[in-house]
Amino acid sequence: MRKLLSFLALSLCAAACIYPYTPDLEEAPEGVLSVDGSICIGETSTVYLGLLSSLWPSEPDDNFHTYLSDSPTQEVRVWVEDDQGGQYPGVSDIFGSYLGSFTIDTRNAPADRNYRLCINALGATYTSDWSDLAEPPVIKEVQFDADDYLVNVSVNLDGGVDGTGYMILNYDEAWEFHVDYPLAYEVDPLTWKIMPLESPDYSRFWCWKSIRNNTNFLVDYSAMAEAGVSGYPLLSFPRTDNRNHRRYCVNVKARTLSPKTYRFLKNLQDISSGGDNLFTPEPGEIAGNLHCESDPDRMVLGYVLFSKMASKRVFLDSRYLKYSEPTPLIYIMEEKYPDYYARGYRPLNQNMDPANGAIRGPYGWGAKRCYDCVAAGGTQRKPSYWDDAE
Repeated sequence: MRKLLSFLALSLCAAACIYPYTPDLEEAPEGVLSVDGSICIGETSTVYLGLLSSLWPSEPDDNFHTYLSDSPTQEVRVWVEDDQGGQYPGVSDIFGSYLGSFTIDTRNAPADRNYRLCINALGATYTSDWSDLAEPPVIKEVQFDADDYLVNVSVNLDGGVDGTGYMILNYDEAWEFHVDYPLAYEVDPLTWKIMPLESPDYSRFWCWKSIRNNTNFLVDYSAMAEAGVSGYPLLSFPRTDNRNHRRYCVNVKARTLSPKTYRFLKNLQDISSGGDNLFTPEPGEIAGNLHCESDPDRMVLGYVLFSKMASKRVFLDSRYLKYSEPTPLIYIMEEKYPDYYARGYRPLNQNMDPANGAIRGPYGWGAKRCYDCVAAGGTQRKPSYWDDAE
C-alpha cells in the first residue's frame, strides 16, 4: 500500500508539472533586510521592513550581531527624498520584532519630481532606484448590481494620459449597520429580577464600520483595443450582509504601473499563489529595485512602488438588502443568570410560550455583540466624508 501511494504521489506531481524550488541553504545569508514599500505622492505612504534569516544555523556577520544586541529599533531610519534635495522622514508605527512599519507623510510632496526611498538599518544604508511618477488612471464609474445572493461591485477605468497598459487597484469599505436587538430589559444583580425598560435602549444599536482592504488587483490591459477596462469585477458580498443595513460606501483607488513593476508584482503574486504553471519564476529570479549603497554585495529583498493615486468614493443605499433571521438567543434557567450576566450576556426578549417556560427559561439572552454595535466591531464616530443622502 505504501509503495502504491508513493507511486500515485509521484504521478500526480508529474501530471501537474510541479517543479520544487530547492534553495541553496548552505549559502543562505543571515540578517537580510526585506522591504515592502508603497510611496504614493499626494497621499500617506507606508513602508514595511522585515528581517530574514536562514532556517539552518549559521554564523551571523558582525553587523547583524551588533544590530540584534544594541537596541535595534532605535537604529532604523527610513525616509523618502526627491531629486531636488527634499526629504520626508518616516515615523515608526506600533511594530513587532526588530524593524516593523513606518508611515511617511508625502501628501504635500511635489508631483513634478523624482523620488527614492532611503533606509539606514543593520549597520548599512539602502536605497531604491530613482522613480518617475506616471499620472494615475481615470476612474470613470463604480457600479453596483445584484443577483439573488450577492451584491457585485465593478469599475470602469481609462488608462489616462500616461497609460502603460498596466494598473493596480485596491479599495476601502465603510458602512452603517445595526445589531440584532436593542436592550429592552434591565437586570437587578442583587435579586436577579428582570424588568422591562420604559422604552428600548437604542444607544448602541447603530454603528459605522470601516475596513482597509489589503488586496491589490493587478490589471493588464496592454493587449486590449481600448486604453482601459470596463466592468472590472472588484468585489462581492452577500445580500444578507450587514453592509446592506442602511448605507454602504466603497472607495476605489487606482495607480499606473510601469511594465517592469507590473512584471515584478505579477511574478510575486504567482509565487505566493502556488506557482502552478511552467513559467512561474523561482523566488531567487525576481529582482527588486533596492540595493545596499554602503555594501553592494549585501543582499536586500523587496520592492518599492512609486505612484500617484486616483480615487473615487461612491455610496449605496439598502436597496439590495435581503432580510435574514437575527442571531438565535439562549433561553436559560434563572439559576444560570449570574454566570451569563458576568460574561456580558443580557436578556433581549421574553419567551412568549409560558408552557415551555420551565424548560427553556423565561427570557432569551444574547452576547454583547447582539445588542452593542461597538462590541460587534463598529464605532459610533461618524466618518467625516459620510453621505447620509438616500
